[in-house]
Amino acid sequence: MRNVKMALTGIAFTTLFFLSPKATAQVDVSVGADLMSRYVWRGTDFGGSPSIQPYLEMSAGSFVLGAWGAYTTNLPGAQEADLYAGYSFSEVFGLTLTDYYFPLDDMSDEYFDFENNHSLEISGTLTLKKFSLLAGKFFAGADDKSLYLEAGYDFGVANIFLGAGDEVYTTDGDFGIVNVGIGASKEIKLTDYFSLPLSGAIILNPESESLFLVVGVSF
Repeated sequence: MRNVKMALTGIAFTTLFFLSPKATAQVDVSVGADLMSRYVWRGTDFGGSPSIQPYLEMSAGSFVLGAWGAYTTNLPGAQEADLYAGYSFSEVFGLTLTDYYFPLDDMSDEYFDFENNHSLEISGTLTLKKFSLLAGKFFAGADDKSLYLEAGYDFGVANIFLGAGDEVYTTDGDFGIVNVGIGASKEIKLTDYFSLPLSGAIILNPESESLFLVVGVSF
């Protein structure tokens, strides 16, 4: 519980930064939503139905503070509401603290029960031109053990990725490859002033022997 409180305190201090007079003049706010055919995260399908994924994000310089959710269209379904805070040390390296929360459909799943209903992860990203690395480690809450690593390469017309994890990511808890795929995106021009971003990916989870084809639009 002490680790959870420390992490939440860090998010609170980041929030105060955005509310300070100096930061307020520099804050950019973005809001939107993605409509996905499936919510597949790190090689696992959550919900088994189309997913609505809203987000709200504030940024000021190298700091970012945001909220992201995923809501399946089937009932009962898998729901998610996350908070995150991040800092980019340069265009190459950044750190993010994420509080993952999975409520029930009625949104009353004891939000303040941090030990059982939340999982905190610290993740780092390294980007070198078209090559990227991600490392994420859960350290407090319901999941305080799982580790995930992912490498990616952007070819321009498409990107490929390879991810591996243990504990919650695999059926036996052992470290294994769980997320292999290729993704692409394009803009669908609807009018002279409006285009609709379209993205898609084919994803293989060798560990669970699952294959997913996912497509979505952004608003």
